[in-house]
Amino acid sequence: METNGAISREDRDIYEYALKSAWILGINIITSLIIGFVLRSPWYCILLLLSIIPLRSDAGGYHASTAWGCYLLSCAGLIAVLLWVKAEIPYQETVTACMAVLSYILIFRYAPLEAENKPLDEREKRVIGKRARKIATIETAVGFVCFLIDKKAACTMLSAVIWCAAGYIGWFWEKRQSR
Repeated sequence: METNGAISREDRDIYEYALKSAWILGINIITSLIIGFVLRSPWYCILLLLSIIPLRSDAGGYHASTAWGCYLLSCAGLIAVLLWVKAEIPYQETVTACMAVLSYILIFRYAPLEAENKPLDEREKRVIGKRARKIATIETAVGFVCFLIDKKAACTMLSAVIWCAAGYIGWFWEKRQSR
């Protein structure tokens, strides 16, 4: 792109970062879909991705120290949620609902958590926090409404809120350990 004159030399780093980020996101989505199909839950996998990506993007939380660590943790979380959704466990909906309410409170109280490499100023915290709380509220409410329609879809959506809150616990743990 630089050789063809499509971008300037000064913008090279920005484009490299953007292309690398798009590549990583694409690999993560493809891997997630493969996991969804292997676990015979592609619909719930897509629903989870549609729920977790916007929430986690604004709410923040734990970040693995390497891209590989992030990838493995994301895959493990996805597998755990899909196995939970597929399971037939007594009181599964009750456990999910209770954990989702606690998770929602945690997110609502602390959103957004800033990343070490991206500190937020007060205005960003206010704007992003408001958006994160709105997303968490909508996803939690829709998750509860889904119990009337499809219990597994409800558990999937609420698990996105729970998984985001698990990232909060990881973030708080990491901060505590670094002190």
